[in-house]
Parts: sequence; C-alpha cells; structure tokens
Amino acid sequence: MLVDHVIESQDAGFLGSILMPFDIYNDSAQHALSVLKQRFLYDEIEAEVDLCFDQLVYKLNEIIFSYYKSCAASVLLDQSFLSACDDVDKYSVKPIRFDEIFKLRRVKVLGRSIDLRNLITQRMNKLFRENIDYLFDHFENQDLCAIVELEQLLDVLKLTHWLLSKDLELDSYTLMLNEMQENLSLVSFSSRVSYQIWNAMQNDFLPNFILCNTTQRFIRSSKGARHAPQKTTIPSRKPYFYCGSQDLNLAYQSLAELYSEFFGIPHMFALVRLLGSRSLPWIIRALLDHISSKITAIVPQITGLQEALPKSIGLLPFDGGIAGCQKIIHEQLTWGAKSDLKAEVLHGLKEIGSALYWMSLLDIVLRQVDTTQFMQVAPWLGLVPGMDGELKQADNDYSPIVNLFKSATNAIISNPTCPNPSSFLIMSKQAEAADILYKTITNAGSVLEYTLAFTSAALDRHYNKWSAAPKTGFIDITASRDFYRIFSGLQFCNKAEIKDICPSGTGEMPILCCSRKKTLSGTGAGHWSLLNWDILIIPVRLNHPSCVQPWGCTGMFQVHTILGANQNRAQH
Repeated sequence: MLVDHVIESQDAGFLGSILMPFDIYNDSAQHALSVLKQRFLYDEIEAEVDLCFDQLVYKLNEIIFSYYKSCAASVLLDQSFLSACDDVDKYSVKPIRFDEIFKLRRVKVLGRSIDLRNLITQRMNKLFRENIDYLFDHFENQDLCAIVELEQLLDVLKLTHWLLSKDLELDSYTLMLNEMQENLSLVSFSSRVSYQIWNAMQNDFLPNFILCNTTQRFIRSSKGARHAPQKTTIPSRKPYFYCGSQDLNLAYQSLAELYSEFFGIPHMFALVRLLGSRSLPWIIRALLDHISSKITAIVPQITGLQEALPKSIGLLPFDGGIAGCQKIIHEQLTWGAKSDLKAEVLHGLKEIGSALYWMSLLDIVLRQVDTTQFMQVAPWLGLVPGMDGELKQADNDYSPIVNLFKSATNAIISNPTCPNPSSFLIMSKQAEAADILYKTITNAGSVLEYTLAFTSAALDRHYNKWSAAPKTGFIDITASRDFYRIFSGLQFCNKAEIKDICPSGTGEMPILCCSRKKTLSGTGAGHWSLLNWDILIIPVRLNHPSCVQPWGCTGMFQVHTILGANQNRAQH
C-alpha cells in the first residue's frame, strides 16, 4: 500500500524512499528467525516479499515508461496545434527525477542482493517490444490512411527510447523494430508493415478509393465497400502504449483524424519513411504484378464487349446535333444484357488507373526525398551545377570527403607516435566507397517512368486482341474492334448513368479530356475508372493512330458537355 501510494501520488520526494517498506520486511524476517524461532512465519514473510517486489518492479516500470513517453509526446506535439489550444499546460509534463532509482544496483531483500537497475532494464525492453507489437496490431485493423498515425506513434516511441537510453542500457531501437516487423533476415525484403500496406492496398484501397486529381488525394467511394476487409477487435491498452497520458492521447488522436479520410502526399511521405529503401521495392514489385494481372483479367471481358457491338458503325449525321448523335449512339450500343461485364471492366480500369496514379505520387515523394538527400551530400561529393544544367565534379581529383580522410590518414601515419594506423586506412577506404555509392544514387531513375514502361510491355502482349490493322491499309473509321471504341462506348454509357443520377440543371459532366487536359468532376465510380484509365492510355499508346472517335468523328477525344449547369465539386 505504501508503494502504491508513492507511485500513484507521483511525488518526486517519495521516490527515493520507495524501498523503505522492504527494510521493515527484512527486520520482521530477522525477528521471526532469531527471536521467535518460527520458520513458518519467515516463509510467509518471504512469500509476501516476493509478491510485493514483483509488483514494485512492474509498477515502477509503468510509471517510468509513462513519464518518458509523455515527455517524448510533449516534445513532438505539433506547435500549430499548441498555438490553437487555450489550455497548453495540460500537454506539458511535470519533471520527475528517477536517477536515485536507476543507481540501485544492490538492493538487500531477505539476505539476497538484487540488481534493481537490471530488472528495470529487462522490463523496459519487454515494454518496448509489446508497445511496437501493439502499434502494428492497431495499424493492421485500420485502412491505409492510418499510416500517418502509425508513423507519429513510432516517432514518439523512438524518442522515448532515446531519452531512456541516457540512463539505461536498452536494446537497440532499430533491432527491436526489425524484430517485431519480422525483418531480421538479410535476404528478407518484406516486413510486417509492408505486408499490411500491400494487403490494405489490394483488398481495400484500390477497389474502394477514388481519385481527386485537383487535390492529389484518394478518398473512399460513397458507394460503399466493394470488398469489405474483415477487421478484428483490438483490446484497449493502458495510456502509455499511446502517448503516456489521456490528454496527450486525445491530442494525437485529433491530429490523426485530420489524415484519416483521405490518402495523399503526407501519407506517401510516411509510407516511404516507414518502409525505407529495403521494403519499398517489394511494394513496387507487388503493385506492378497487380497491374499486369488486372490487365490480363480484363482482356476476355473487353472481348465480350467487343462482340456485343455492331460490326460496322458509320459516321454520325451532322444535322442531328449533340442530342441526336447521342441518341443514335445509345441505340447502337447493345450492352444492356452485359451490365455486369461492363461494371467489371470499369472497375478493372479504375484499379489500374488508381495504381498508376499511386505510383505517380510515390515518384513525386521519392524525387523530393532524393533532392533533399542530394543537397546534403553534394558538398561532400564535390558536385556543382554546370553551365548546361548538368552536374559536374568541382575538382578533377578526389571528392572533398575522400580528400579529407586521405589527408587525415596521411597525417596520422606520418606521426611516429601512432600505434595502429590501420583503422584510419579503413576509414579512408570507406570514404571512397561512400563516394562511389552516393554518386550512383544521384543518377537514380524515375519510378513512374519504369511503371509506364512495364505497363506498356504488359499491354503489348494483348495489342493484337485490342487493335486490328486496317484491311485496306488506310484508316477504317467504321470498324468496331479496336479498344478505343470500347473505351469511348463505356464513356457514353457511363454519362447516361450519371445523367440519371444527376438530372439536368443540377450538374455538369464532361465526357473526358481533350489531349492531356483532364476535367475532373462527377461522383460515379465509372467516371473515375475512365478518367484514371485515360492517364494510362496516353503514355502507353493504346489509342488508335488516327485518334478517331468511335463513331467516325476524326480528331482527338473531344469534350462534349451533355448535362446542364455547374456541378458542385466540393464533395471531391
């Protein structure tokens, strides 16, 4: 009870006397053996001391871990959030000194000498592993948008480890993190986080999220989950598994909620930092394979839509106007019995387009990260911009970092009092290796460029099925076997569905884009699938060389406004 009172009161003056109750137990045990000559009484005292000491170590670790966790969370709390708060003091932490407890290496309990510092260190290592495991469990039961919250909580835990490492000999944080991620093997490039990210992308993100190109964000579709992932209930844990205190927990939860409804650039930065250069290529490879499999899956579906079209579609009458041409097109489209097939094609195109745009966001983030890293290492590598914008070496000799270590090594070796210059020779060789390594990194390629090249190669395998060469050698504007005709037919059908949802006068819905300028509006998943697919087909040359309209109108895809006034785009 006395120990509980000291711990729960958090009075710094009492912590130095937290072991005084065990002096009473020592005296009682001595009295039971020496004066009363009662062995059973000593055994009862010993059992109670063992239980009390275990509880002391457990609760002492809790309060120490909570205190340092609160300190770390308070330091990392967003300053703009604090400036908007009225009561800032509740997010500050009252200083408590645990130095006297950390110095206790020999605690006498019933004649035994116990290293309390070592017990605290062991328990702390266990707490850190449990905390990391809980954060991963928490992330695995949320969608991909929670990756920002995961990074914030791991940053708090990392700073907590750094603060505690000043007083205790803890295990390496990187080692514990890799251990809980099951990523200790030198030949393992996936991890627990990377596997969960890919699992969330495959089962939830790509099927259920739609793109808003204006804000460069993905948001969850309002039509509901196509493939609802199964989530398990995570039991609630004590506050120190989050940020240490209830107030700090609420503050960080409020910040995390700002990023919980969309996926964008901040989430991609968090993803890149969490995965690192080791697991990120595994995600990229998995996503490329997913794109290839999706393309293969929609090939027979597109073939089914091709077979349902008329064998020949002529030019549209110019005197019918937009309404007349649209009516003729809908009469010729005979996909009414293939609504399920059309929906599967639209969804497949949407997933491929979303994956490509996700890769473009990743490319943007990686370029920013590489630029920041280059600005840091360029002075050491001796790289300067040339007149033509290309990088060049400032000196024809070695880079500054190599010259620095070579000159230092030569100075050390020339000193006769140097007992062992081999370590300096090793550092000089390591500087040369680092120079070569970082110069190679500066010439890294583009993830998006590689993705488009990979997708183009995947599409080339099915090019003969989606595009037929004209029999006469000239452009055949009446044939209906090419992919761009299916694509345009999907547009017209989709606009008709959106027109039924948004009556005339309530919204405006452009069909597609002219050249590379994309007009974003609309709520239908089909519109988003076509829009995302347009991002794909322009770079990889899927459109017909003539770029003709499906019913004979030559020229690039034109923008046809088929609905009324302006549409409110605020929802996207």
